[in-house]
Amino acid sequence: MNEYIQIDRTSPLPLYKQLEDSIVRAIGDGELEAGDKLPTEEELADQFGLSRPVVRQAYGALVGAKLVVRERGRGSFVKELKTGPLTNSLLGFSQETLLSGHIPVTKVLAFEKSHLPERLGQMVENPWDEWFYLERVRFTDGVPSSHLKTWVPVERFPGIGTYNFEIDSLYATLYKLYGVRPNLSRRTVWATAADERTASALQVEAGSPVSKLVNVVYDERGQLMEIGVEHYPADTYSFTFEVHDA
Repeated sequence: MNEYIQIDRTSPLPLYKQLEDSIVRAIGDGELEAGDKLPTEEELADQFGLSRPVVRQAYGALVGAKLVVRERGRGSFVKELKTGPLTNSLLGFSQETLLSGHIPVTKVLAFEKSHLPERLGQMVENPWDEWFYLERVRFTDGVPSSHLKTWVPVERFPGIGTYNFEIDSLYATLYKLYGVRPNLSRRTVWATAADERTASALQVEAGSPVSKLVNVVYDERGQLMEIGVEHYPADTYSFTFEVHDA
């Protein structure tokens, strides 16, 4: 029963994260398919000796990522994954990486209150005065895959300052605390050279070619959620587009 779920009580990962990751892997591997009903909170709590809040937190993250849907009176079901170019692009890094069969790790380099750089503030209307600045390096199968600098408005999301974003997903945290999910991402991408900080994070030489992405994300109500600057090694990042004649 529920063989795809792996709980290791010696792991440093919290139990809710292990449960969430197991379900995401099972979706990516095809063990769970669109429309499959997930076990109830009570069933998982009894089978693995978990508390109901632990199971509820894992399911909440999956619902926030739009991988699972809850139907009143019926239970929780796997949603259909969209396929094709540029789809599922608003998933969190951990979920997206697990779905593709790889192992994600995140290291936080900085997390503090800060001001938004003027060049980024010019990209949005009426930017807030105070922001949380979150800087991370993401690893895929142990190899640095991206260097991210993220700004989140303090006034909208004052409660995120105590969270550990080496474990917790930013999007899952914002959904859990505020019920908001990313719905629209405006992205600008170009080639550039890695400065010393990005080069150190990605373990490449300063001046090496990297892809730079500026990302402005809005929630389902059209309100600004985050502004991010991401760098990727140039030899690992590519784009696929479909263009249709009107």
